[in-house]
Amino acid sequence: MNRLATDRSYLHYQYGTTEKLKIRQETHRRYSERQDDFIAWMLMQADVQPGQRIADLGCGPGVYFPQLASMGAHIVGVDMSPAMLADAAEQAVDANVNLLQANIEWLPLASNSCDRVMANHILYHVPDQMAALREMRRIVNTGGRVIFATNAADASRVIEDIHDEVALQLGYQSGRGVDERFNLDHLSLVRGIFPSAKVVLREDAFVYPDSEAALRYYASGM
Repeated sequence: MNRLATDRSYLHYQYGTTEKLKIRQETHRRYSERQDDFIAWMLMQADVQPGQRIADLGCGPGVYFPQLASMGAHIVGVDMSPAMLADAAEQAVDANVNLLQANIEWLPLASNSCDRVMANHILYHVPDQMAALREMRRIVNTGGRVIFATNAADASRVIEDIHDEVALQLGYQSGRGVDERFNLDHLSLVRGIFPSAKVVLREDAFVYPDSEAALRYYASGM
């Protein structure tokens, strides 16, 4: 099991500033094989309606806020990182947003207070995933919807294999990426709290124009 994914010093290294996350987001925008419509696709799965209250857990710099605002949603953005929340505040200027610095294992939100809950690319960093899932179930109202985004188990296999090979040559001990802790194979974990949960697959891949673009993405994570 990958303990690095939940290590506080590693999380500060990754999310103490927005730089590394923005490199990865930029890579998705510029080099995705299919049209860059991921945010719109995710919100379609959430079926957001005007006037609904949406909890965006691990909201980061607030990339979902503009589209949520255009849909008439009331947004609660939750993140542990002050740097992420500072950037999210800039996205929240023209939106109905409340920002909270909180751990998603103990959410400072009332029970049954949200129509939609999103936890996108965040659960692999949560030490007690079941506690986080129970909190999501607590805050979502009857008839609401909870949405997760994560990667396939082998999403980074090519770059991880290269990483492992080079690490071995240099005498370092290698390890798996954060996806090992929560990926599309963890449906049974989610169903422990949300029995009707299902996987909706969105196939995509990176098409890098050169090695520099690939290395920039690699260096932002591993």
